[in-house]
Amino acid sequence: MATRMMADTAKHFRWYHWAGGLTTVGAINGGILWGMTESYHWFFADAEEKQSRFIEKYGQPTQRQKQEVYTWLAPNYDEGVKLVETGGADNYRRELLKNAAGDILEVAVGTGRCFEALEQAEVRTFVGVDLNDAMLRVAKGKLSERSFDARVVRADAQKLPFPDKSFDTVIGSLCLCSVERPADVLDEMVRVCRPKGKVLLVEPGIARRWLVRTGQRYLGLVPNPKHAWEFGWRDDNDVLGLISACNDLEVASIETRAMGNWYLVSAFRPE
Repeated sequence: MATRMMADTAKHFRWYHWAGGLTTVGAINGGILWGMTESYHWFFADAEEKQSRFIEKYGQPTQRQKQEVYTWLAPNYDEGVKLVETGGADNYRRELLKNAAGDILEVAVGTGRCFEALEQAEVRTFVGVDLNDAMLRVAKGKLSERSFDARVVRADAQKLPFPDKSFDTVIGSLCLCSVERPADVLDEMVRVCRPKGKVLLVEPGIARRWLVRTGQRYLGLVPNPKHAWEFGWRDDNDVLGLISACNDLEVASIETRAMGNWYLVSAFRPE
């Protein structure tokens, strides 16, 4: 009976009734959202003010300062990020890097966070490069546990010490976000990749959807002005922009995770 009554009522509704209802609902939801965001800013006002003063005084870290952050973090880095990455970046690495194969280069290898994910891939040889000696020391300690031929070397990602077309797969995980000139690094990754070879990236950045991106920026979540000081890598890279600007790279797929702020990029170098 209730269903019949609702159906009869709906028959008498005109377009302006529906428009008015939708407008009212939208206004109520908008008001609730505005109230929540204002409450958020009020609650974190002191923290936001301190953060603002810090950035006003120190700005963003230079590449040398970011390297100092990594040096300080390195001894306990794996333990420190374990809880955060277990349900996030570690899963993304396993999901994407199973597609790696052949002679593999990892740029910005860090402490070797990708090693376990690569155990499921068909690896012939592996070379990892990084500019930070402290991070490399941690990574070297894990090499004996690998089931494939692996080594790590100190090198600048912006000028890789390898000839053109040296590797079947070039990978990066939190790589482009940690370097000073990400576009140059991506060009270098493509340069050393063989024709039809893969470039696989797990990268954080600004959200893919504009609504999420706008909301995160308004709340001060992404970008976080102090993120690079605390973790060494920036959280506001335009990953899609970097990929589209790289002329020698063809995209096979780009997927996002976690509100669209994490990118899983599968691309290749054409012949």
